[in-house]
Amino acid sequence: MTAALNIYAHMPDVPLEGQYRMGPELVAGVDDLWFNTTLEDGTLIACAEPEGWEGIEFITPLDQSGGRDGALSGPQSVAPRVLPVKGAMVAPDAGTLRRRIAQLRALLGPRTTVVWEQHDFNVGVRMGLVCRAQGSFSAPPIVGHQRGGVAAPFSFNLVAANPPWKLGTGTATQACADLPLGAVSGRTYNKTYNFNYGAFTNPGGYLQANNLGDIDAWPVYTVTGPVDYPVITNEATGEAFLVNSVIPAGQTVTIDARTGIVTPSNYRLAGRVFPIHPGANTIRWRATSGSYDPNAQLCATWRPTWR
Repeated sequence: MTAALNIYAHMPDVPLEGQYRMGPELVAGVDDLWFNTTLEDGTLIACAEPEGWEGIEFITPLDQSGGRDGALSGPQSVAPRVLPVKGAMVAPDAGTLRRRIAQLRALLGPRTTVVWEQHDFNVGVRMGLVCRAQGSFSAPPIVGHQRGGVAAPFSFNLVAANPPWKLGTGTATQACADLPLGAVSGRTYNKTYNFNYGAFTNPGGYLQANNLGDIDAWPVYTVTGPVDYPVITNEATGEAFLVNSVIPAGQTVTIDARTGIVTPSNYRLAGRVFPIHPGANTIRWRATSGSYDPNAQLCATWRPTWR
């Protein structure tokens, strides 16, 4: 008697718009799990769109006025966004199914940040929500032979940050600017008259940062020396901050605008680090001393951000 062949299940080709990705980073990686596609080992993972992707929840009564969003005064009453994820996976054999369940479970570990990415038809691009697992994870294998392999339904909840901003996925946007030479013009008197005759210019370098989203994007600023006490300014808004140190040649200082963390930690800031606002931003930077070196550079790296 010849055993019947266990034919793999197969999902018709689903365009990228209909596929979902879950992984540890906003950039796709080898540890990610893709939904609504057939994986390379023959496992099929089907998943419905989490209704929380476009949904919103409130945590305070809405019958009072005067609050930030029409509810109680005090903290905003919009709750963190919850994504209820439900689906099923079918694998060619029990061992493969167990490995895929284990991969999914590992992504949902305690205190582990995960990115849920999918196509957002509102803006026509793929975006991600930074989430953590909430509640319980369930993936009980179905008893008995299933056509196409062995199967298991799964369900879990993801809770997004509050406020639940959607971020551009893939490669981050970066803009850089050097510092020009020849910042001082006019004729310099001898040391008896310690000033410059003619115009003294301190233009610094300029970079253009375009935030394609509709809310502020918080960049990482990277300053490479040599530069003396660099001042970084948003020309449109007047917002500015200063690195209160001399940065020597080859030294790199990074400033995370969202957290305010400066690396290395021995560098200090004066002023508040500003975001990249929706639309075009002209960012100027200069050395406080007016002494410029062409090897100095400022880079801003960010991801467009949407509500």
